[in-house]
Formats: sequence, C-alpha cells, structure tokens
Amino acid sequence: MVKKSKFDVVAEQVKALITRDSRYTELSIYLNEVRRNPEKNPFGSAELLAELAERILGLKKNNDIKQVLDDAEEIYSTVIPLGRMSADYELLKAVFLKIFDKDGIYTFDIFSPALYSSFNDKRIYIDVMNSLLYVHSCSDNLEMIEKYASSARQYFTDERAFGAAVINAANRLSLAQDKGNVINELIMLAERAAGIYDVSEERLSTVNDNAEKAERLFEMAQKELAASERHAQSYKALAEKCESSLKTVSDAENKNIRSEAAAAIMDVKRAYEEMLSKEQKRLDFDKDKLLRDLMDSADKKIRELRMVSESIKEQTSAELYRINTEASKAAERAASILQTDELQDMIKELNRTEGLIEKIIHVDEFSRKFNEDSIIIKSIQQDGIPEKPMIIQDTAAQRYSAEPDMTVNFFFNESVSFEDRMQELIRLKNKDIYKNGALYHERFDDILTAVIEDSNPYIIGPSGCGKTYLVEQIAALLGVEFLDIGYINEEYDIIGFQTASGGYNYPAFYRAYKYGGIVFCDEFDNSNSRAAVKLNSFMSSGENAGYCFPNGELVKRHPNFRIIAAGNTAGSGADRNYSTREKIEESVQQRFMAMYVNYDNRLEKEILAEYPKWFEFAVQFRAATDKWSRANDCSAPGIFTTRDSAAIKKYLDHKSFDELSILNYEFIETKDTEYLLFIVKCMEQYYAEPQESSALFEMFKNRVSEIVENGGIR
Repeated sequence: MVKKSKFDVVAEQVKALITRDSRYTELSIYLNEVRRNPEKNPFGSAELLAELAERILGLKKNNDIKQVLDDAEEIYSTVIPLGRMSADYELLKAVFLKIFDKDGIYTFDIFSPALYSSFNDKRIYIDVMNSLLYVHSCSDNLEMIEKYASSARQYFTDERAFGAAVINAANRLSLAQDKGNVINELIMLAERAAGIYDVSEERLSTVNDNAEKAERLFEMAQKELAASERHAQSYKALAEKCESSLKTVSDAENKNIRSEAAAAIMDVKRAYEEMLSKEQKRLDFDKDKLLRDLMDSADKKIRELRMVSESIKEQTSAELYRINTEASKAAERAASILQTDELQDMIKELNRTEGLIEKIIHVDEFSRKFNEDSIIIKSIQQDGIPEKPMIIQDTAAQRYSAEPDMTVNFFFNESVSFEDRMQELIRLKNKDIYKNGALYHERFDDILTAVIEDSNPYIIGPSGCGKTYLVEQIAALLGVEFLDIGYINEEYDIIGFQTASGGYNYPAFYRAYKYGGIVFCDEFDNSNSRAAVKLNSFMSSGENAGYCFPNGELVKRHPNFRIIAAGNTAGSGADRNYSTREKIEESVQQRFMAMYVNYDNRLEKEILAEYPKWFEFAVQFRAATDKWSRANDCSAPGIFTTRDSAAIKKYLDHKSFDELSILNYEFIETKDTEYLLFIVKCMEQYYAEPQESSALFEMFKNRVSEIVENGGIR
C-alpha cells in the first residue's frame, strides 16, 4: 500500500471540510491546481504548502481564504526571497510558518516587511513579535513602530537590545496621545545611547557663555563664603559672651528658686497636716453616726424576725394537725388495700417506674459527661484489651490560628501606579478572551476599578443579569478568594458567635477579613437592615484598621480584603417589582458606591453566537416585554435574562430539549394568557417580513393560541 504524502492528506482534509464550511472551497481549488501543476507552487515545495494549509485551517472562521493565500504568497517572498536557494532555508521556513500560528502574528495583523527586514537574527524577530501580541493597539500603531525600527536600527549593534527597544516603543505608543513626539524622543535616546550628539557652533557658543557665567558665579560664591566666615567668627564671639552672661543669671535664679521651693514645701506640709486633722474628726463623727444607725436597724430587724417566727410557729402547728389527720386517713386506706389485689398492681407499677427512673438518670449522667467539642473513640486491640481512648478535636480553631500572610496583592498595591496595574489586568482579560473565549459584561471594567480602589461597589440590577458571575470573574482575575455569604439575616452572619460549649463559630466573613478575599453580600437589599449596619465596622481601610470578634481575637484587616454587595433596588425599600426588599440604612449606603448594571445584549449575542435565530427571537421577545413595562408602568413578569441565554445554549448544545420545549419552559410557562397575547401582538410587527427566526415565532404563536383555545390550561 502506497503511503500518502502529507500534501495529499491535507488536501483530503480540506475537501472534507467543504461540506461544513464553503469558505474552504478556495483553499481546495488552490491545492488541486498545485497538485496538477507543481511548477505553479509559489511556496517552492508541496510539504511547505501542506503545513501552511494546516495553519490556515486553524485561523479564525471570519478570515477570507483567498485573501489569506494572497497574503501568504507576499509574506513568503519577503521571508524566503530566494526560495530553497536562500541561506538558512530551514530556519526561514520555520519563521514563515510561525507567522501563521493560531493567535499569532498574522492573526493580530502585525506582520510588517520593513520590521522583518530590520532583524538579522530571525529568531529574535519571532521573540519580539510574540511579545508585541500582548501590547494594546499594536496593529493600530504598526506604522509608527516601523518608523521607529527603520530610523533607530542603525544605532544598535546588539540584536536583542534592538528588539527590547522595539517592544518598549510599542508599549509607549499604546499609551501616548502625541505618538509622533514619542517616536522622535525614542530615536533621540537611541542616538545618544550610540554616542551621537547634536554639536553645532550655536550650541558651542551657548556652552561657552554658560561656562563664563559659571566662573563669575563661582567668584561671587567665594566672596560670599569669605564674608560668611567673618560673620561666623563674630557670631561665635557674641555667643560665648551671651553664654557666660546666661550662666551667671541662671545660677542666681536657681538659688532663688531653691529657696522659694523649700518655703513652699513647708507651707504645703503644714496645710496637709491641718487637712488630715479635719478629715479625722469628720470620719470619727461619721463612724459614730453610722454605728447608731446600724444598731437602730438591727433592733428593728430583730423585732420583725420575732413576729415572723411567731407566725411560722402558729402555721406549723396547724400544718402538723393537718398532716396527722391525713396520716390517719392514709393508714385506714392502707388497711383496706391490704385486703385486695390492688397492692400487687401498685408494686408492679412501682418496679416499672423505678426502672424508667434509672434509665433517665443514666441518660442524664451521660449527657452531663458528653463534651460536644470532642468525641472519644475506644479502639480494641486484637487480644481484646482496650487501648487508650483517642480524642478527635474540632480543628476550626486550629485552621484559623495560622498567622496571615499580609503581602499586598499586586493589583491592590498603591505603590505601583494605577495605570500599570490596570494595564496588566486588561492584558490578562484580553488573554482570557482570546485563549478561552471568555465573555465579560460591558460594566466589568468600571466595577473592577471600584474594587481596586476599595470603593465598596454596590451592584444594582435586575434578576438574572449576571451580577454574581461578574463578581466571580473579578475575583478570578485578581487572584483572590471569592466568598459568597448571601444576604445578611443576623449580625452573627458577619461576626460569628460563641457556641454553647464555649467554642466559636467562625463565619466566612472572618476568614476573608483575616486572610484576604472578596466578600460578596448578595441580595443586600433583602438583608436585615439592623444587622447590615454592622458592616460599617469593617469598611475602614486605614493602616491600623481591625475588629475584635466575639471570641476575643483582635483581627487586623488584611490589605487584600474587599466587600462587594449586590441587589435589585437602590436601597430605598420595596417597590412594585420587589415587594420584600428592605430599606438600607443611610450610613451604610454612604459607604458603598452604587453601580447600575443591566442585561448586556452584546454578552448574550456572544453566548448564542452559534444559534443566531434564538438570539434574534430573544431580542424581539425582550423588546415586547419592554413595551408591556412602559404600557403598565412596571417591570414585565418573566423577562428574558442573561441566565436564560446560558440555559438555552446548554439545552441546544446537549440536545436535551427540542425547540418547542425550550419555548414552553423559557418563554411561556408561568405567564398569564393576557400577557402572552400582548407579547405576540408586539412581535408580529417584526415578523411581518420573513426573518431568520420566523419559524420559532410561528411555533411560539401557535402554542399561545392553543393555550387560549383551551381556556388558559397548559
């Protein structure tokens, strides 16, 4: 069996892909033409063309294949101008293929013949271009980068130094307003680094003038110095004279002060002795008065006790008489019982009662000895002799006894400029988008900025618009722990509480405050407003900020601790749409930054990118609900949310529900008939003309009609 060449294998792969994507027809025709006429292959070898075709298949789906092939031929003539006759052909071939890597130089449209020609070592060229992939707006600034590379190349003998200079220029251009001025400045720095300076006659004349001025200033400084020395000698003599005078005056004053102090001490001593004498007399009088009062009170109490004892004596006599009477009656009853079987029944009942009492006592003794903070487990050896009991202790206190690492997160470190921190975050976010296809809300950057600045954002938005997921993305991007504590019902949800056994229940809030992390207070406007006020104690971010928890531990606030809250209302209390919401205390509201988010059509379009007809239908459905809201002056029930977009994508990906079921569960169920008829009427205006999602609308409309015909029965 003849083994197929790599060219044939790739050609067959391209041919198979045509059935799924007609864009690859151009590539298939191109490969077949080269197969029939190898001399028409502009890339020299079939193997190189096959490897190029593999990379074209890995490019983004929106690329024009014809344009890619034309660009590839042009780039090939730049990278390998002499074809196989080029020196280092294998290296140049590898460089050429590297340009067409997925998410590489060609994808980001940053290939430049001028920039390529500036590098003698093509390996360094590839390293530099890979670094430029992560520079913001690099493709927009490519012309200015070319200008810098062409002008500055002559001043560098070291290729790597030149590459580093090109990367630096790209970074500077991405942030600059006046890009031409930045290029001129960087070229001038390169000239000076190479030892080239602008030396003209005018410049030399200026230098000579400055030198003469410097000499004159130096002479003046010498004269001033001599005058200063003379003044210093005069001041020194004057200071010595003043010091002698002050010493004489000070000695005389000290002598007077000592004399006056001795007299004052004697006066104070006499006054103190007089005060003690007066106080002693007053205390003696008070003591005699108190003793008389105590004696009178004691006599009164004794009389009262005598009266009480007489009363008790009389009551006791009456009670003894009653007891004797009852005892006589009991004796008579006992005598009658002895004559019957009732005594045996009472004895049996007594025995059962005594057994039950013993069990109760046993359980009570066991419960008193049981310690809920530890469990004793007895193990038996092979020979039947019990070992020493093992004690399993609660390790919560041990887990939270470790000293926290107080290293500040890079993105919270204010010693680094905000611009540098934000630029790095944007780079990481873009990398996540390109590598993982991540989706971010349009308000993501604003809320991220509020978190970095420790402004305590309060995210306000309707249900299902992606608030929780947005906060999770922020925590992941910053590299800190995410702790969702839900809504705050009581203070102990924040500060924890002492258990009945003397232990301490550690809340998630304690963990974040001590070790760092983002605490997410979801449904904040549904929290107990009195308990939520407790957050004020933790909002201070000063250097010595801390809090003493109920276990007695004074915890210093971790520099990486942040609070984010989210709710459906602005904190003013219940409204027509959210009737159970609480009013947030004004003192708490002032410590939060209110930030509104809404449903992001751009985000939902990305989620349903593979199902455009569903996105079109959802947009029209939401437009109809908006009309209903305006007509009724309140939010529509069962609106279409970002969460619904993700659910529909999952159902379609898994093929778990058919289209009619999805329409039922996501757009029809739980909605009344009158509301559905209003939605259908509004959507009919859009679907009067054929649309991509017309079939979905007809299915939706027919299902609503069935419900109406059945009297609203689903």
